[in-house]
Amino acid sequence: MLLPVTNLFNISRPIKLQQRKYNGNTNFSLPVVADTVSFKGMAQGTYTFKDCAMTENNPKWKYAIQRFTGIETKTNEIRTDFERDRNRIMHTEGFDRMRFKTQVFPLCDNDMVSSRSTHVLQVSDIARNISKKLGLNEDLTETIAMGHDIGHSPFGHDGEKSLKIICQREGLPSFWHERNSLRMVDKILTLQNSKGKENNLGLTYAVRDGILNHCGEVDQNFIKPRDNAIDLYSITTPGQVQPYTWEGVVVKISDKIAYLGRDIEDATKLGILTKQNNKELKQILKKHLPNSDYEVNNTSLISLFVKDLVQNSSPQKGIGFSQPVFELMNDIKQYNYQNIYLKQNAKKISQSQCDEIIETIYKHYFSYYKGINTIDELAKAGSNEFTDNFKKWLIKYSSNAYRPQEYQNTVIYNLNSQQDYKQAVIDYISGMTDKYAIKTYNSIKTKQ
Repeated sequence: MLLPVTNLFNISRPIKLQQRKYNGNTNFSLPVVADTVSFKGMAQGTYTFKDCAMTENNPKWKYAIQRFTGIETKTNEIRTDFERDRNRIMHTEGFDRMRFKTQVFPLCDNDMVSSRSTHVLQVSDIARNISKKLGLNEDLTETIAMGHDIGHSPFGHDGEKSLKIICQREGLPSFWHERNSLRMVDKILTLQNSKGKENNLGLTYAVRDGILNHCGEVDQNFIKPRDNAIDLYSITTPGQVQPYTWEGVVVKISDKIAYLGRDIEDATKLGILTKQNNKELKQILKKHLPNSDYEVNNTSLISLFVKDLVQNSSPQKGIGFSQPVFELMNDIKQYNYQNIYLKQNAKKISQSQCDEIIETIYKHYFSYYKGINTIDELAKAGSNEFTDNFKKWLIKYSSNAYRPQEYQNTVIYNLNSQQDYKQAVIDYISGMTDKYAIKTYNSIKTKQ
């Protein structure tokens, strides 16, 4: 199959497509390897970000809009593919739950401190602004940003570490939130269609790729997107490859821009950072930008980073910063690690306490495993909010006699497989809010 292209672009070889199957269900045709594409005039440096934007004129377009699973066809649809994806993400339970998931400080009493959803909206705002200034596809950028953290566990990165330890011990695929975000939007989160049937989100490749490859922890300046479309499930570690689109690169960098200043602001509100810390941060700023005279806060850092990025980025160099600003960003990040993220007593729940909560929940639900009879075993346990909700989870995502007709989402667990069941428990825990995880833990401990 050949990819149609306009006269503006060149492509070298035919495109290979491959069908993937999950539990015997063919869901989609995914381009496994897209050939390197090139812009005419690239050597002369005559192209701009508008030429590279993810539009119908981009040679990557056919890959970018391929959906993981089919979605309902609507007559007279007025939205673009990426706008539909944005709406599909925003109206899921997973998006709602981010309101009660940790950004940095779990179970914080201060309502003015960021939650996971606050962070997501801030990344979206910054990323869309950058895309607009560069001339990229704002809808794609916003959609990636809206979904990029939807797979975060309860208690933020601490919960992520807890789940990773369990997965490693149990012989399951490594848990990292970027990959879990992809798993959430591909296989777990659903929406009702106009007939009341539950369907998978079926997002486009460009959005899914941006979500998986948003890791902003790699300290690299001037990032360019990769040329090839690959099987996203072949990516095994965060930061292994760059995003497929320039819009994905923008989100990756916006993630870091969004959290650096806001984490300083949140830590200051909670008394973790003091006036002395503020003086030290200003010294870091002066070291890299001697003529600067403003405070190191969220407002000034976002303004500085965004303006510098827009002025210094180009398709030829990549998206990045001037050297002084890039070094400033890395120094502030290092300062935050030492004085916020790794500081003892900065959080109400320690890593060991987080491990205890998540390990207890995991062992509790695993204890109900009886193969194909697990759902019946959960029913015998007696009706309560926690066992009932987990039982509903298994009914929705496994092959079983209780699964109603309205569930047309992909079956992802075989209850005859103990490993599948372990993954089901991990998936269930990863979707919990902080509060629900605490409630579940307390319920378990009360019965012991």
